[in-house]
Parts: sequence; structure tokens; C-alpha cells
Amino acid sequence: MKSNTGKSDGTVNKRIVFAGLMLFYLVMLLILALYVANLRRKTFTVRGSMHDIGNPGITLEGERSKQWHEGNKDPFDCGMEYDFKVINGGKRRLYNWRAEIVFSKDFDIDSCWNGEFNKVDHTLVVRPSEENEGVDRGKEGTFGLVMMTFEDESAEEYRLSYRLDVHLTQSPLFWLLLAGMGLTLAVFAADKVNEAKYNKLKAKQDEIRGILQESFETFAHIIDAKDPYTRGHSLRVAHYAKLIAGEMGYSEDEQERVYWIGMLHDIGKIGVTDLILQKPGKLDNEEYSLIQTHVDVGGRILKDFKALNGIAEGAKYHHERWDGKGYSTHRMGRDIPEIARIICVADSFDAMTSPRVYRKALSVEYATMELKSCAGTQFDPDIVPVMLKLIEQGLVPVEVGE
Repeated sequence: MKSNTGKSDGTVNKRIVFAGLMLFYLVMLLILALYVANLRRKTFTVRGSMHDIGNPGITLEGERSKQWHEGNKDPFDCGMEYDFKVINGGKRRLYNWRAEIVFSKDFDIDSCWNGEFNKVDHTLVVRPSEENEGVDRGKEGTFGLVMMTFEDESAEEYRLSYRLDVHLTQSPLFWLLLAGMGLTLAVFAADKVNEAKYNKLKAKQDEIRGILQESFETFAHIIDAKDPYTRGHSLRVAHYAKLIAGEMGYSEDEQERVYWIGMLHDIGKIGVTDLILQKPGKLDNEEYSLIQTHVDVGGRILKDFKALNGIAEGAKYHHERWDGKGYSTHRMGRDIPEIARIICVADSFDAMTSPRVYRKALSVEYATMELKSCAGTQFDPDIVPVMLKLIEQGLVPVEVGE
């Protein structure tokens, strides 16, 4: 049966990737949140001349809208009205702004609107009224005052400080990270659903595989029951064939396929009379010809078994020889299907090392010499070394199906 190690490793790797991605998103969101919080606390400042008009970004513009002569306002001789605009040409709403406007001469505040006004030396300090506290992007906040001063008075420099009304949800990166988290969660959830479906399907497949395994073993026992002296032969041949296939680089699925084919390689014996199979002495020519028919019978029985590729070939050609002197089609060399060449080596080794009605079991050493001497005549010369390696490693022979 297949190992679940690869599947488990894949699941662990997916969980690590998912956890890593989620941690990345959370860390990035935390960094973004800290950046936004710091940005909200930060006070920005711009400086400029009141004569600079049309500057991009966040600026302060002003103009003297009225001027008149005033009497009895000693020491001032003139009244002036100024209108100012806080222009938000930036990308975010600003709030909590403060304007400091430097005038060339001394002045006094007569009246004002849209703000709180204070005079410090020659500097007018303005804070917005509650209604004018924030300025949306692309908009402007206005304020103004009437002041008593001198006729040649003019506004010179200004300094505008403000804070930005920044929110986490205004950042495109915030939504990008949320989208990434959502997509990751969706992919992970879909993967978990697929994994659950896979596990359910695999459990069903394992159940079916178990039924097939038991069915094939039952057929193998039925076949071997025809001859009490070959008890376990079909299972041992299947086991050896699977080991050979594994050494030849077959995948786990292919090794299992070889194993099942090996179990039914002698199914044609059910068509041979027990009198011949269990005869204690040597078979005569007619009896030997009859027992040879089991390969054709097996091929016919399994010819419609399309679900297991090669099963009919394993039964029909496993007594063919590399030199073409086998039976029943006298195929030779690589014209013999590879599955049959594998079973031929496994079958012959077990036949030699198992007791028969007419002789005792031969030694492993004798069977090894026979494999070597018949490589290139009876057996595929490329498969024999594989079997010899398994014998040297102690993997063959084994007691299976006793």
C-alpha cells in the first residue's frame, strides 16, 4: 500500500505557507496602522510669502480687500480688511490648523471672523473656529479680519501648521492587504474542502483496494488449492515480482499492479484436471501438453480484464523463454511482454525452492546457479541480476501465504 508521508508533508508545507502569509499580512497591517497613527499625531508646517499665489499643495493665500483712513485711532491712521484662504491642494483632509502671518508694521485687531485671532508683536496668530477646523481635499477654509494699522502696512511672510486627517481605511495598501488575506483564506478554505473530499475519496478507494486485495488473494488460494504442494506459490511469486519491479524503477502504483498480476499468473490451472496437477510421478508427453494449456486458458479467462493492464499477458506468456523455446507462442526476447519476463524469473525461482509432489525443495544456492546459467536462454538477462541482488540482500526467499 502507498505511504501517506508525501501527503502529510504536503499538508504541513501548505499550513506553513498559509501561516507565513497570514503573519506577513498581519505584520504589514500593524506597520501600516502604526504609520497612520504616527501620521495623525504629526504636525506639518509650510512656509511662504503672502505674495506667492498658485503654489501647489497646502498653502495660505490672502488679499487686502478694503482700505480706508481712520481718525482718532492713535497711533494708527488707516483701517484695512484682509481675507485669507487655507487651500488644501493635498490628497487628504487637514485639520487643527494654525496660521501665523507676519505684517510689516504694528497693528491692532478691530474685528475678525471664522477663527480665533491673537496678536504677538507684528504677527497675527489664527486658529480656526469649530466650524472651520477642517478643510477637505480640494477645498479651502476662509477667515478674515479688520485691523487698524498704518497706510503702508502689508502682509509679508506666513507659516501654516496643520495635521492630516488620516485613516487606515483610506490607504490603498490597507485594502490590498485585506484582499490578500481574503484571497489566502479563500484558497486555504478551498484547499481544506478539497482535502476533505480527497480524504473521503481516498478512504473509499482504500476500501475498494482492500476488497480487491482480498479478492485477488482468495483467487490465489483457489488456484494453489488445486495442488497442495504449491500452497502459497501464487502469493510468493507475486511478492517476488513486486520486489523485482521495484528494483527496476517501477512506481508504487506499478509495483502494486505487478503484484496483483503475479497473484493470478497461474489462474489457467483451474482448467487442468487434478489428476495431472497432483500426479506423483513424471508426466508423459500428453500430460505435459495438457498442463501447458494453462497459459492459454489463463489468457482467455483474463482477456477482458481491462482494468488491470497486462494481467492477461502475465498469465499467457510467463512460460515463454528468452530464446523462443518456451510455450505456447514461442515468443522470444523483448517480444515477450516485460511483465511476463518478470513473472517468469519469480515463478521459476519459487518453483525450484518449493517442494513438489515428485521432489523436495531445492536449495537457494542451486536456484541461484540455475538463474545465472539460464540468463540469456530461459530468462531475460537484464532481470536475472535484479533477482540475484534481491537474494543477496536477503529479501528473497520469504515465507508468504503459508
